[in-house]
Amino acid sequence: MKLHNNLGQKLGKVASLSAVLLAFFGNAYAEEQVLDSTAAVVNNGIILESELNAHTQKLLSQYAATGAKVDEITARRQALQSLITRELILQIAQTNGAEVTDMQLDSTLESAALRNNTSTDKILKSYGPNLTEAQAREKFKEDYLINEIRRSSVRQRIHISPVEINTLAKALKQRGSVEPMYHIAQVVIPLSSAPNEAEYNRVQSEARQALNAIKNGANVAEVAAKYATSEQSADMGYIPETAIPLPFLPAILNAKPGDVIGPFRSSIGMHIIKLYDVSHSAVTPIKTYDAAHILIKTSIIYSDEAAVAKLKDIASEINKGTITFAQAAKQYSEDPGSAIKGGDLGYAVADIYDPNFARALTQLHVGQMSQPVKSAFGWHLILLKDTRVDRDSLEVFKEKANSIIFEREFNEAVTSWERSLREMAYIHVIDPELVNSGVSLDQDNKGKNTLKPTNDDQGSQQYSENSRLLN
Repeated sequence: MKLHNNLGQKLGKVASLSAVLLAFFGNAYAEEQVLDSTAAVVNNGIILESELNAHTQKLLSQYAATGAKVDEITARRQALQSLITRELILQIAQTNGAEVTDMQLDSTLESAALRNNTSTDKILKSYGPNLTEAQAREKFKEDYLINEIRRSSVRQRIHISPVEINTLAKALKQRGSVEPMYHIAQVVIPLSSAPNEAEYNRVQSEARQALNAIKNGANVAEVAAKYATSEQSADMGYIPETAIPLPFLPAILNAKPGDVIGPFRSSIGMHIIKLYDVSHSAVTPIKTYDAAHILIKTSIIYSDEAAVAKLKDIASEINKGTITFAQAAKQYSEDPGSAIKGGDLGYAVADIYDPNFARALTQLHVGQMSQPVKSAFGWHLILLKDTRVDRDSLEVFKEKANSIIFEREFNEAVTSWERSLREMAYIHVIDPELVNSGVSLDQDNKGKNTLKPTNDDQGSQQYSENSRLLN
């Protein structure tokens, strides 16, 4: 899927291609060619039938692999919902002027490969055997942009109070070395952001039907597919007790494996939950990292390439012993808070840092300096000075608690944010199979679309509220 500056231009190209075929090869040849057509219009962009067909087959294959029997129209509706959301997020990227240079893309690919214990080649090939390397890189770039925009946009929707952090931090410290893990699956029947009485009654009725169907042995994935607005699996796997949303927790604690509970109301809809199993696992000790860094920021006039080259020169001088890391940080780093301390960030859990920074940090050995690492703030050299497991400091447990609460609320916040994107958009479904089946996903809010560019200062603030790296 591409970012589309002008819908008419793309539709014009489809029409022009048809005219060329007719002019050069005649009607007989043109009739044999299956030209790509529009499945849906999304603001000033379109989703093609070829994209919808491919995505539908992908979902059907995934369901079949788990033994779920989902009909093609259900999978097609779910696929189109996912593609619509994807297109809307990519349109935000285009509006904001978000770009990923080849250097950034290479760095992100390498980090992803290292994190998943695979190779960059295998990651690119996972996008399908029929794509060229350039096409696969474009898909990976789109996925990266979508994830970054989604996470930075959703951060501002999550508000965590000091009371919540303190309460959970004390509980974590007192828990000991074992925590219950719950294997659950859920069905979400979505609600709009402002449901009227008729919609609420309909969703309540559908929730009761879903509850009864699952209690009577229906496959949870098959029931969930009827209402899904994304590709997220109904099976959520094993979730630690601290990560379960608080409204569901009392009922889950009282449930036995095999129980089906709900419906529960949340800001995004009605939930039905099935508990498969309960286990008790050792709690992962809280590991803290004593790190230092040197930050070089980029701008319109100072490119990624220039920043990386400067950091490589600095690293070369450090490795030769011409200058120490602390001296280089004081002289060159553009993070004033840490530069004055020789780049020192102190002991902290990795989760509080920018995701790319955190991943690079956790891959270092004590005493090792990283290659240049890209984050939301610029490019870094990172030095890992020490690590330790902290079992006593309440401040460390507060940092861990903040991370747990954020992740616990993140999925619901993402769903709410994506719903708001769709509700503000102009969406018109043209796909004949869905239209003829009575599936309606249309939205006519073109004049109400309030998506605006996010300037750098706002974007930096979104990160700084949840990060130790301050811009």
